[in-house]
Amino acid sequence: MTIPEAFAATMKRWLGAEWEAFSEALHRPAERGVRLHRVALTDLRPPSGPESVRCTLPAPDAIREELLDPIAWAEAGYYIRPDSPLGRLVYHDAGAYYLQEPSAMAAVAALAPQPGEWVLDLCAAPGGKSTAIGHALAGEGWLLANEIHPGRVEVLAENLERTGVPATVCQETPARLAQALGPCFDAVLVDAPCSGEGMFRKDPAAAAAWSEDAPARCAERQREILGHALRLVRPGGRLVYSTCTFNPLENEQIIAWAMANHPVAVRELPDWPGWSPGRPEWANGDPRLLHTRRLWPHLGRGEGHFVALLEVLDTPHGTQSDGSTGTRDRSEDRGVDGRTARRRAHRTPDRSRRVHDAEWTAWLSDLLAVNPPPAWRHPLWRGDLAFTAPPGPLPDGLRVLRPGLVLGRRRRDRFEPEHALAMALAPGAARRAVALDETTAARYLAGESLPGDGEKGVVWLHVAGLPLGWGRRAAGRINNLYPKGLRRPGVFV
Repeated sequence: MTIPEAFAATMKRWLGAEWEAFSEALHRPAERGVRLHRVALTDLRPPSGPESVRCTLPAPDAIREELLDPIAWAEAGYYIRPDSPLGRLVYHDAGAYYLQEPSAMAAVAALAPQPGEWVLDLCAAPGGKSTAIGHALAGEGWLLANEIHPGRVEVLAENLERTGVPATVCQETPARLAQALGPCFDAVLVDAPCSGEGMFRKDPAAAAAWSEDAPARCAERQREILGHALRLVRPGGRLVYSTCTFNPLENEQIIAWAMANHPVAVRELPDWPGWSPGRPEWANGDPRLLHTRRLWPHLGRGEGHFVALLEVLDTPHGTQSDGSTGTRDRSEDRGVDGRTARRRAHRTPDRSRRVHDAEWTAWLSDLLAVNPPPAWRHPLWRGDLAFTAPPGPLPDGLRVLRPGLVLGRRRRDRFEPEHALAMALAPGAARRAVALDETTAARYLAGESLPGDGEKGVVWLHVAGLPLGWGRRAAGRINNLYPKGLRRPGVFV
């Protein structure tokens, strides 16, 4: 990796005597990490319902042997070797864990989402932070994951699906979301697009693409995004702003701008090992910037990162709100009664093809061995697709890729389960389940049919209790229903 000359000159001015140690650290290998998602070493949770996000299974040996030191600021986060094969194991496709850069895990730790809250991940792709938020919410509340880039929003949706996280996925600008939804969220995460200086040693292409004017251009965009994001937080709610860059134009100076122009307070973050306080002298000298946190690669185990926690004291820009707290139906705060909001949320563009609840529920009851939750029994229909309905209103005109977890679809005179439903199921939830060993699971992920006797029909396939997808059993074999776009031959075993 070649450090851009202009970047080196800039950082020498900021860091002074620290530059040599910082420069040397940039030439060391990048740290790698993994966050356990459906599995754990201890504190196991048996399934209490059909949803996998509510349970935690014992980690298989193939995962355990790859885990090194715990990541101090990330629950269930571990360092892994640079050459760890975790990304090639069948357990990756089963959503057992999420490979994530260690310092990036701090943003959700700072946000501290709680079950029942309404949380927005505003710049969510590829989905590492959204899946962590979904895990913390444990199926309660509302996660809205947004990404404006059309290619990246598809990757976001796939990662949420792989990890079984129920979420609304939008492809919108922050301005349009703020205008449409108003201050209804308990917590908002803004992992802002940045100049990416903290990713130089992880991705040499980031260093090659960097330009001297990138931090200033990014800072202008960050102020715009943050201003709209603050309009989406209820009074008393919180917002985490984070970047993976070093330049104070995109870090301390952005937070100083927010304090000067919006009703916010900077709250102190934990003293995570290896992290350093923000540098007020690099902005306006405000000592409250010491409450922000930085990870420098010459001082801590991770890549470059900046994290700040803001509390919204009042509603920015005069947006109407009654100032309430808690997690009730905030459609009332926006001048829309709850009944009207629910009617809008359940509206379908094709009323002539609405499916009777009893018919759907009978099919779902045959598929599952446990009682489905109300959100599954009474889905939101979009054409032939059935989704769980979001608890909050989605006004007309928003680009919604997925209003919730996609459960199934209607094909002529029958229903078929969607892959996302398979990935959201906990062990024991499916009426017809087939356990696969690692070798057979790899064959399934490659798209092969499998041998299998028993009752004909759709079966749920899993490895060590972790979901893989659907198959259709008939005539001594299981036909492969794994989505063709996800199939990958040569999964490591």
